[in-house]
Amino acid sequence: MVAALPYPTKRDEAWRYAPHKVLAALTFDDSVSEGAVATESLSGQIPALDGPRIVLVGGVVDVSLSRLDALPTGLTLITFEQARSETPELLEAHFAHDDEHPLDTFAALNQAFGEHGAVIDVADGQTIDTPIQIVDLALADVSGNASSSGVVIRLGARASATVVETRLGEGESGGSNVRTTTTIGDNANLRHIVLQDMASTQVHLGSAKARLGAASILEVHLFNLGARYGRFGYDVVLAGDGATAELNGLYFGAGDQILDQQINAVHDAPNCTSRQSFRGILDNESTGVFNGGIDVRPGADGTDAEQSNNNLLLSDRAEANTQPRLEILADEVACKHGATVGQLDADALYYMRTRGIPTEDARRLLIQGFADQAVDALEDEVLRNWILERLRDDG
Repeated sequence: MVAALPYPTKRDEAWRYAPHKVLAALTFDDSVSEGAVATESLSGQIPALDGPRIVLVGGVVDVSLSRLDALPTGLTLITFEQARSETPELLEAHFAHDDEHPLDTFAALNQAFGEHGAVIDVADGQTIDTPIQIVDLALADVSGNASSSGVVIRLGARASATVVETRLGEGESGGSNVRTTTTIGDNANLRHIVLQDMASTQVHLGSAKARLGAASILEVHLFNLGARYGRFGYDVVLAGDGATAELNGLYFGAGDQILDQQINAVHDAPNCTSRQSFRGILDNESTGVFNGGIDVRPGADGTDAEQSNNNLLLSDRAEANTQPRLEILADEVACKHGATVGQLDADALYYMRTRGIPTEDARRLLIQGFADQAVDALEDEVLRNWILERLRDDG
């Protein structure tokens, strides 16, 4: 399967700005997981959230760092190995690769080598009040090997939960390839938060696919901060009447980072709503990419879809590439999109300096104000502080 799929090139629009030589140097096999142990500094970067969690180190579950005792009523949190022996049906959608579920090269590589992962299953009618955390730690690997892992999320009808995925790493090369497959039942509500802060010399390839039932709600917050090349693709299919998807994100690039967002909302049922709101802050020679699509299929009448992408350039060498896409094949729809690329407000900066605020402090406050829309949407104070501390490091 993998051998039949070519590596993407600059001719592939979704991979146009990717560092293709860096990607070609990555290797994918099982060796990165052998004897993998998280360093104290790496494990110390995990947001200090209470509640259950599964931690993968080098693509393999680390029981010593995980918390799987005293799970809330209605929550099943197990490894891929357990799911294969106890509830294999939960993994079927994740490993599907027929004509209805086409794979690109890196998704196929993930399926081939991503034998380990976490499964979250919330029973019908259950509300899980404590965030469920999945952590993926990629380790240093001199051979350029990237670990592969997966996350499966299933919410039953009328269920509610918050899932936080944290992707961290250290080392001079390699990285991680993580795929998430989500199924949300009718009238269910999922808040999905992804924090990507890999080492600046590593590569992160993240992708997620979600399918929404009738009157369900998916609220997504993506923070794409680390890695030499940090990519996140999020594909949502609004498959049930009246489903809602809110996709929000913040990417903050420095040095020569490339931070790549590939977002797509497919309206496949009537009366559905989707919102895409992404903000990019780009310094030095970094590059930001937002490729956002809205696909309204026949019969999806009553669609209400909006998309916005705003970018703040802190350097004349930074680059923002925004590519909105609309395909509408239904009637009585409301779809709109907008994008902006600008620099720090010189008048605001001057005003703050005349009030005695040092230049660097004024600059930092303006940057934080631009990012606040994305950060303030997080209800959990621990997560907000984690993000703000990270932004202060780069700001």
